[in-house]
Amino acid sequence: MLKKRQEKSQQDHLYGVHRLLKIIESNDIDIEILKENEVYLMGGSILRLFMDLPLDTDLDLYFLDFEKFTNVNDYFKKNFKSADDSPLFVNYQGKDLIISLLNNERLLGDYDYVSKTHYDFSISAGCFDFKTETFNFGDNYFNDLKNRKLVPYGDRGLWRQNSPAVLKRVDKFKKLGFTIDEDVENILKENSRGLKRSDLDGYYQRFGKKSWLRAEDVYPIYPNIDIFVNWVLDIKDHPSLKKFNVYLWGGWISRPDETLDVDVLITKRDGQHATLKELEVLMVDMFNLAYDIHGFFLDTHYMRIPQWIGDYPRDKEILKSVEKKQLFITITKYEDKDIECKYRRYGLLNCAYTGSFTLRGVEPSSLVHRWVDLNGNYAQMVDLRRIVKYYENNKERNMEDFLNKFQEYSGY
Repeated sequence: MLKKRQEKSQQDHLYGVHRLLKIIESNDIDIEILKENEVYLMGGSILRLFMDLPLDTDLDLYFLDFEKFTNVNDYFKKNFKSADDSPLFVNYQGKDLIISLLNNERLLGDYDYVSKTHYDFSISAGCFDFKTETFNFGDNYFNDLKNRKLVPYGDRGLWRQNSPAVLKRVDKFKKLGFTIDEDVENILKENSRGLKRSDLDGYYQRFGKKSWLRAEDVYPIYPNIDIFVNWVLDIKDHPSLKKFNVYLWGGWISRPDETLDVDVLITKRDGQHATLKELEVLMVDMFNLAYDIHGFFLDTHYMRIPQWIGDYPRDKEILKSVEKKQLFITITKYEDKDIECKYRRYGLLNCAYTGSFTLRGVEPSSLVHRWVDLNGNYAQMVDLRRIVKYYENNKERNMEDFLNKFQEYSGY
């Protein structure tokens, strides 16, 4: 019986090697470069390989030292199109997938170091060593994989600081059929309750995002109540703000724990005359203040007559009957040619004539789909001046208090 198990393990190993190398070669990657520089592959691709799932995920390449990273990065620079990069990684576009080169200093080192200090579960700790063309696995890897079990692995001290990030990964693994002991999940949830996003390790709280206002990718942090309130109190004295009304809407007021940015809506203010240039300056300054000073990503829009989908029933016919066609403005560094309705470019502004819910003329609208078909969770818009007034009086800054004060729903 033991001999049969060993033969089966060897067969699985050879099959995995063959399948992985075939995928690498099909993306025109020179495997010899990876061998020479002792590169090893870790992350979700190894798990998917042994679950016999499509490798519809990034290939995460790790390095022993910065010199080896530089060698491989130079090769990819010459032969592949850059997808995006950050202080933590460099991405390149292969034929069918993204190749991610991890260059963060704390992620340089051998397999034992990286797996035991930066991986949360045993099924995450699989590794392919290109130099030896062999796999490395953490303790009980195949048992936990066979049983679809999430078992803690490595340095448990990291879980205290990064519990919210680990919980998100738990949800991802559950979709693949994995389970986790209730007491382990409760520990993660309890740890997360005491943490704000600003408490997260910088590696986990920063993400890459395409910037429409700059000719570069940007790397904001997840928004939290402290940086949001600091931004509100900084922007309140902007000279153009008195000519407009500004509302908080979208994910940050509806489901702040799940959103990556803050959405604000700018509208015409009664009794005020404002120019497009003043609006452009306000939108640019809002974004720059949010990202350059406070570190988060701000999404700004202008709607002449504010109309929010969360104030109406979850019925497509009703939404269609009440929807207004009106001026809707976004801001991009270059002309946004994906807009499907009539629009005119003014400076950095894209001035479109579109519906309030079928924004930018896109049909079928993803906004309507999320609200009607997916029962999306959307709170009412909140006047930014209300928020300013509340926090000018030095109110306590915590998310629970913020939501109790400002998060309201229309009843739909």
